[in-house]
Amino acid sequence: MKNNGFLNALAILFILSVLIAGCKQTEENPIKTTEEEFVDTGALVVESFPSLAQVYIGEEYGGDTPLTLYNLPVGQYNLIIKKNGYVDIKMTVTIKVGKTEEIDATLKPIAVEEPKPKAEEKMPENVSAMPQRNTINLSNFAMYFDFDKMQFTERITDKSDLFSRKYDTYIHFTALTPTKINVVNKPINEVKKWDCIFADTTVMALFSGQTLCVKTAEGSIVAIGGSWQTSPTELEWVLFD
Repeated sequence: MKNNGFLNALAILFILSVLIAGCKQTEENPIKTTEEEFVDTGALVVESFPSLAQVYIGEEYGGDTPLTLYNLPVGQYNLIIKKNGYVDIKMTVTIKVGKTEEIDATLKPIAVEEPKPKAEEKMPENVSAMPQRNTINLSNFAMYFDFDKMQFTERITDKSDLFSRKYDTYIHFTALTPTKINVVNKPINEVKKWDCIFADTTVMALFSGQTLCVKTAEGSIVAIGGSWQTSPTELEWVLFD
């Protein structure tokens, strides 16, 4: 019996020593907990005309337009929108928590001086003196242009050549099939018929001092242009023979 009591006492002492050692170890090496850090974020949407422009946030390339970036930390960012042949757009945007900052940028073409024909080169035989200019009153935000019937209204006709939308500093043109268009960086009073023979696109933006060349469905060549300080209100156009 004494031996059993002695053994029981040893067992109790052993268990107590283990418990004391565990408590000491726990005190010396407490479990560390980390709190997850949450960062306030927002979103950025960038669209451009023309599209497929490169977007840089600071020095970092973000992608091509149309572009949507989520989970941007709140704060100010230096934004650069660039595309070959167009002037870079630089701006500062502010991202706010839970908000979406939307950017709609219109890129302006870089003015390129058209090469002048050499003295020994022959001009095309169909080049003639500048014909008389006519005017178009931009009375509506959206208009249709029918050069066959010489109608410029807000209603489409069966032979409409162009559709336009007027903005503060430029006019957005869409050619209706099979009409083709192009922009020349010259005022309309300097444009000749041979400047417009390479019209081959369908969507263009016309700024003050530029000329829109049009190849109509009937095969005619038309030049449209004008100058304005704030918002375009009137255009001039000529029909080349």
